[in-house]
Amino acid sequence: MKCPKCNSKETRVSCTEDHGDFTKRYCRCLNCKATFRTTEKYLNTIQNPGKVKGSFVLNPYQCKMIKKNKYMLDRNEWAAIYDVSKTTVIKAEKRTDSEKNKENLK
Repeated sequence: MKCPKCNSKETRVSCTEDHGDFTKRYCRCLNCKATFRTTEKYLNTIQNPGKVKGSFVLNPYQCKMIKKNKYMLDRNEWAAIYDVSKTTVIKAEKRTDSEKNKENLK
């Protein structure tokens, strides 16, 4: 943590208070002796559960384009175009028609 007054990295936490969903830390700078406070808010995983394990984010058309690869792009480029991970692109390459049919039945 940098000191807001002198930008020194030589700071220490002098006190920590837990307030349930957030924490307050009282800090002091070892150089200029200034004191300051930081607040850390906890992320509630119930509000932001993320993706379900095994879920797939690309639609069938995107998978088809990746499989054909008529533009001769590598996996990193496909990942950048569709804003997904390289692993997702690899899964799209291996995706079979039977998996698509199972997903459509759900």
